[in-house]
This record gives sequence, C-alpha cells and structure tokens, in this order.
Amino acid sequence: MRASRGLKAAALLLAGSLGLAACGDPSLNRNGYKVAQEMEDLEAIKPVDIRKLIWPDKDYLGLAYDSTITSGMERAQKFGERADKPHNLLKYFEEFGATFNTAENTKLWEEGFLPFVDVEPMDGTLKEFAAGHFDNELRSYALQVKKANIPLAYSFGHEMNGWWYPWGYCSKKGKETNSGEAKTGENLGRACVGKSEDNKPEDFVAAWQHVHDIFVDMGVGNVIWVWSPNTAKADDIPPLEEFYPGDQYVDWIGVSGYMNEDTDPNSPLFKRNDKAFSEVFSDLFTELKTFTKKPIIVAETGSTATIRKQWDIVSMIKASAKRQDLLGYVWFNIEKEEFGKKIDFRLDARPDSLKMYRNIFNSPKWDAKFGFDPKQLTNDD
Repeated sequence: MRASRGLKAAALLLAGSLGLAACGDPSLNRNGYKVAQEMEDLEAIKPVDIRKLIWPDKDYLGLAYDSTITSGMERAQKFGERADKPHNLLKYFEEFGATFNTAENTKLWEEGFLPFVDVEPMDGTLKEFAAGHFDNELRSYALQVKKANIPLAYSFGHEMNGWWYPWGYCSKKGKETNSGEAKTGENLGRACVGKSEDNKPEDFVAAWQHVHDIFVDMGVGNVIWVWSPNTAKADDIPPLEEFYPGDQYVDWIGVSGYMNEDTDPNSPLFKRNDKAFSEVFSDLFTELKTFTKKPIIVAETGSTATIRKQWDIVSMIKASAKRQDLLGYVWFNIEKEEFGKKIDFRLDARPDSLKMYRNIFNSPKWDAKFGFDPKQLTNDD
C-alpha cells in the first residue's frame, strides 16, 4: 500500500481550505478588490479529497497533448481505444495569464482523467513573480480552481534547471556549443537572453513559493503541486536541491526526459536496449533521493520513431511498475517539428510500437498495475 505516505502537504492544504481564507490586502487595486469580493460571495466549499490521488496503489497512465484541452482529451480517448487501455491522466500546456478553463477541465475529470497543467511563465521574470507583480492574475486563477472543486495537478515553470525556457537557468550549454563557440539565433537558450540570464535557483524557489502561498491563502485545497525538473546535465548547472522549494511546497516530483535515438538505420542503437529508461533517469532519481522522499511521476517522456521505440516502452513500463516511489508516467504523444525537423514521439508512430503497447496491457500481470478511475479515490472512505 502506498496511499498512506506522502499526504502531509495535501492534508495541510485541505485543512486550510475548509473555510474562506482572506486573500490578503488588495491594496485598493480594482482587480484585487474584485477577487476579494468574489471570495466573500462564494459559498463555503467542502474541498474534494485529493489525498489518495497523491499516492495511489496503482500507477497513472498519462498522455500529453498540445492544442486545446478538449482536443487532447479526444485524442487520448481515441488512443486508449487503439491501445485497449483507458488512460487516466492528461497533461496540457498553457502560458501564465490564461484563465482557468473550468468547463474543459471539469469535462476531463468527468471522463476519467486527472487534469495536469504545465503553466509556462513566458512573460515576466522570476523576481517579478516573487515580488508579487502578478498576484492579481494568480488570485483570479486560484479562485476559479477553487470554485471548480475538481482535482488539478499543477506545475509552475517546469524544467527550470534547463536553459531552453526564459524561466530556466542559463548554463554554458545554453550559451555555447560543445566546441566553445557562442550560440546565436534560435539555438541560443532562452534562459540566456535579457533578464533571464540573471535567473538564479533561489529566484525560482522564491517565485514557486509565492505562487503556492497565493493558492493556500485563497483556501485552494484541490491542487496537487508538481515540481518538474529535467534530466539536463552540464558541469555548471547547480545541484537540483538548490531549485527545490521544500517538501511543504511540493506533492509530486515530476521528472522529464526523453529516450531519443539515432535515426541512422545502420546505427547499433537500433539493437534492443532494455536499459533505455534507466540510462535517461537513474542519475536524476539518485540525486532526488538525497534531499526528498516525495513520490515521483515521469511528467514528460517519449522516444523517437525508430525500431527501438517498442523496447523503450517496455523499459519504461517495467521501471514504473518496479519502483515503489514511481507513480506512473506521462507520454508526450505528439508529432512535432523542432529546428525544421519532424520528430514523431507518438506511441503509435510505428505499428510495432503500438502492438507492443497493446500486448503489455493485455497481460494480466501488467494490466493490474496500471490505470484506475481517479474519481473512485476521492471522498471515498
């Protein structure tokens, strides 16, 4: 049984959300005052109980999609039919400043998916977030999440230890090629441009804690907080612990990394490799265990469309089932274009990869370890 562990952060949030919390002095700001008034007018809500969702007995089967929430759900459902296995976690991406989409997220929940959002602070610096420059937007969003009263996995500023997002850490990997030449144009890491180049781990921690505190002050108890580092490696990237906001601010560790392969048909990488997953994630798992015991979910992964894709799938699923601290995975089930090149991460990009995926879950041994209806774990004594 795993459900009894890792519940402290959620329990604290639940305790804080049983009544209407003051959302702080809006300083007579019109937008802040409006949110305060809405809070006063909102009837008391008994929050949905998310504790068993934080550490369930079975593992999550997740998929990630671009575009709208509804289109992601429809694609996930169609893939579930092709794979003969319903999935129960759907991840989508949105820029900070968007309004929480209550209707689409509620539909997701009703259809058997735990909504999982990666919120991307594309505009504004980490220091500005920590200083409260975006508190009105945060309060508005938090209020809508509270009113929806459905579970939501929420990740702010994912992959913060990488150099490719403006909220990330600027390392030599983001500024220079392996030969030491300066990168230019789209090859230059976005964390190495303008004010983002000054991002420090403590800036991310302060921003995360501030965002979290706004939600708690608003009495929001239906959020699973997902801190999401990448497997990025570089000599000058600080230790992960420096980016960590603390156990009291986190429910899940949401790691991301990809099992990318050489596409040369003559490459030896086309041979079967049962260690693909561990080669990508084992160092990260080891480092995480030095400072936290929070449960881990693979918040984003995938592999390229080579013959090895089927074995990457096997490697991932076996690892997830074997590790007691691993709650499942989210597969980036998208074909996308990067630097003018199409990359097909989809699980059904090849007939043999889809067949392998189906065969795994047709086995009672593996089928019993993955997938469940999230709604059955809420408010269920």
